[in-house]
Amino acid sequence: MTISLIKEDSRTISEIQNLASQMLNSSVILAERFGNGSNSRVFRLLCTDSKQYVAKFYFHHPTDPRDRLNIEYSSFSFLKAQGITNVPHPIILNQEESCAIYEFIEGEKISSESVTAETITSAVDFLVKLKELKKNPQSQNLPPASEACFSIQAIIDNILERLNRLYKLPEETEGYGEFKSFLISGIRPFLNILREWVHRRAVQLHIPFNTEIPFGQRTLSPSDFGFHNAVRDKNGRIVFFDFEYFGWDDPAKLICDFLLHPAMTLSDEIKKTFILAMAESFKENEQLIKRVALIYPFLGIKWCLIFLNEFIPDDFSRRLYAAGGPLDRASVRQEQLLKARNLYRRIKETYQDFPYQKGHKWL
Repeated sequence: MTISLIKEDSRTISEIQNLASQMLNSSVILAERFGNGSNSRVFRLLCTDSKQYVAKFYFHHPTDPRDRLNIEYSSFSFLKAQGITNVPHPIILNQEESCAIYEFIEGEKISSESVTAETITSAVDFLVKLKELKKNPQSQNLPPASEACFSIQAIIDNILERLNRLYKLPEETEGYGEFKSFLISGIRPFLNILREWVHRRAVQLHIPFNTEIPFGQRTLSPSDFGFHNAVRDKNGRIVFFDFEYFGWDDPAKLICDFLLHPAMTLSDEIKKTFILAMAESFKENEQLIKRVALIYPFLGIKWCLIFLNEFIPDDFSRRLYAAGGPLDRASVRQEQLLKARNLYRRIKETYQDFPYQKGHKWL
């Protein structure tokens, strides 16, 4: 079945140009769609004075309380004020229209194949700058990142919440049988096995299971960090964007999400380079990599459930909004279910041995 975009989200190019012209107080002669995000619609703007900007329209739904617009805009404003230069400069926002305009960064996308040790160093240097902002008293007023988890138990609770949300879908949901069977016979029993194993290993490694990590071990995180949300500008500088979920989080979770993110297909060697660089740059956090190895399989299962968001009507409407046009719901759901099955299989096969541990005595 092909689902069309709901009318209130389908602004025409002309309407976007008019709105942007009013916000910028400058005539916008071009609004060109670009990017392939799943939460928002992004346009490159060109004005009569040849200046370029980015207009971003944020998805909002009554069942999703996250304020993506203000989180991202205020995050970039804060980072710029602290001298962080490799994020876009925020220009203006319009609450009513759920729109913000940012500096346009002209640059090249960073493909997985082009990532080198030097590229990893640039990414880790950026994360270190975010970590060091905890010394700034203003940073302590920033909120937790979206779905931040500061203990192993909190990660499990988050997974169970997602799982229960999927369980509640009505049986008439398209593709329900195969999807529900995967949850009941695959994810749920394995999650019980995984919880017992991780609890046992946490005791052996003297890593708290229920206790939250202290503020000193937390870091500021984009919570969707990776080269899929970055460009290399004409000077070779890497600029990071998409901070809709920015805030305080566990650096172990940040590392795991970087390793697991489906938008990147980095080699194992590059992933090991990233882990080693993070271990060195966050070495004051002595248990960090041990915690990475423990929570990695849990976050792998969480990604399996994230893939299945498209079975939830409200979440699928966000995908529609970002697409800006019709989508074949059945095809999208089948594709996401296949991704979930493949990742589940990989996590189940490797959960007792952290995949990137070989050659390093982290556990």
